[in-house]
Amino acid sequence: MSEPTFDQRVPARRPDQTSQSFAEVTELLDVAPGTLRRWIQRFGEFLKSTASDADSRFSASDVETLSIIRGLLADGNTYEQIAHRLNVLHASPPVMREDTMMQPIVQSGGVSFPQAIGDLIYTMSDTQQAILNSQGTLRDLMGVVVQDNFNLKEENRKLRERVLEIERVLSEYQRREETRKERLESRLRALEGTLGALQQQVAHWVQLQRERRRGWFW
Repeated sequence: MSEPTFDQRVPARRPDQTSQSFAEVTELLDVAPGTLRRWIQRFGEFLKSTASDADSRFSASDVETLSIIRGLLADGNTYEQIAHRLNVLHASPPVMREDTMMQPIVQSGGVSFPQAIGDLIYTMSDTQQAILNSQGTLRDLMGVVVQDNFNLKEENRKLRERVLEIERVLSEYQRREETRKERLESRLRALEGTLGALQQQVAHWVQLQRERRRGWFW
């Protein structure tokens, strides 16, 4: 995240020629009224107008400061970090003289230019640490996803083995049923053959008895 220079971020030190209403500022910054009120309450020390009602008037420098606040929040800065930056950015620009080119440059308010650079480096370090933390979180999340995927594959393997086992048992049951059915059909055919033979023997015996009775009467 690139840091703007003092010329880009510090509100100009000039008399305000125009002012804007509370509603106009919310529309200009594209923020909700409640959000703008929170910013005014939190960062009122950096604004010329500290009111938060519908009659508030905001100077051009106020609008510029609020725009800076919105940008810093969008970049992921906390309120404390933003307040620290505004303290640095609202200090007077460093003044350099030819006879003190090699001397440490001091801004009004006792904040040195190297200190401002150090603050920016500190902020960049915080941002880098936040990125590293996010990367660590993503790695942990990826590890969980990979583990879940591995567990799903293992469960899928077990389920597939279970289905194959059920299919094997079912196939064996069907084979046994076919064998039993064939045996029953074979026995039924044998019984039918035996019954047919018995019927023939009975018919032959009846025939013999009839012939014997006829012989008695002759």
